Amino acid sequence: MLAAEEKLDRALREADADRRAQRLRIRWIYATAASYATDTLFLALFAAVGTIPWEIGLAYALAAAAVCVVAWHAYARGWNLRFRDPNLTAPLILFAIALQLGVAVAAPQVAFPFLANLFTVFSFGMLWLPVAEAMGIWTIGVFGAGIVFYLVGARFGAPTGSGAEVALAWLYFSLILGRSLLVSVAATETRARLAESRRQLAYTLDQVQRLASHDELTGSLNRRALMASLDRERARAERSGVAFSIGMMDLDHFKAVNDAHGHGVGDEVLRGFASTVHETMRATDVFGRYGGEEFLIVLVGTELPAALEALERIRLSLQARDWRGVAPGLVQTVSAGIASFRKGETVEQLLHRADQALYEAKRTGRNRVVPSKS
Repeated sequence: MLAAEEKLDRALREADADRRAQRLRIRWIYATAASYATDTLFLALFAAVGTIPWEIGLAYALAAAAVCVVAWHAYARGWNLRFRDPNLTAPLILFAIALQLGVAVAAPQVAFPFLANLFTVFSFGMLWLPVAEAMGIWTIGVFGAGIVFYLVGARFGAPTGSGAEVALAWLYFSLILGRSLLVSVAATETRARLAESRRQLAYTLDQVQRLASHDELTGSLNRRALMASLDRERARAERSGVAFSIGMMDLDHFKAVNDAHGHGVGDEVLRGFASTVHETMRATDVFGRYGGEEFLIVLVGTELPAALEALERIRLSLQARDWRGVAPGLVQTVSAGIASFRKGETVEQLLHRADQALYEAKRTGRNRVVPSKS
């Protein structure tokens, strides 16, 4: 049941991400339509001052409107999701290149600004296309431009025959530069969003890994992580003969703390004990919550006498801790059992010996550290 719920949750997240991506693509097609409308406006203005026939602007407008409508329907109905590139970047860029070169062929007297417009087209392509596809589009564009240069290159010009044409050419060229700048800004923002998404993903993964290996209440390792650490230490000890010991610790009369003061105070005691151990233990040691009020510490490279000293320091530190901020009159102690690894024994056998020593510490009065004798 849990697996099915996780699968459903993942599917819902993916569907939501797809919807956001589709909305972004539709916004881009609106921006593309606005860009084509700007080109059409200037073609109409050049026609109005007598530079080009009005049919060129009409043909440009109809072709641009057609491709924008097709792209919008593809995004709105989800047809684009069937393709490897759901942005449909390559066909949109190829169409834009063909349209700019078409204007250069039909009206070479205004070729200069429309050939300059290719910078905007290629800037947009670099925003979305991988390098291999971008190089392919560039190759097609270069060869297409070469054919156009061969056919009508001798008649290329900038419309500067009158004051009105100069003003229109300058204004249109300025807008081309502005569009290129906007595409660059969009690329920068996209990279920033991707970088932030990667940071968020890394943080989320770190949190997930931490939750998977740490006890939520105390911040120490959980039982699964402790067992994994024990397996590693056992394997290393079998290979190298380096000793290690474990200490099984149990908070004395913890149930009475919960009964007398409530579970909130009990949680503070658990956190306080974990804090005490972290302040006392070495950086190489491994500590975590084994279960309930039981904790386990793995003392790396430590034989039994040194392990006794380490657990005794923890016991004395906890006994001396001031609990008045948690509950008036509260005193908390710990009992511990210690076992050093013996070559050839299993983790379960080692834990059993430490648990037996802990039982002996509790049976003989608590608030003490007892080594394993078996």
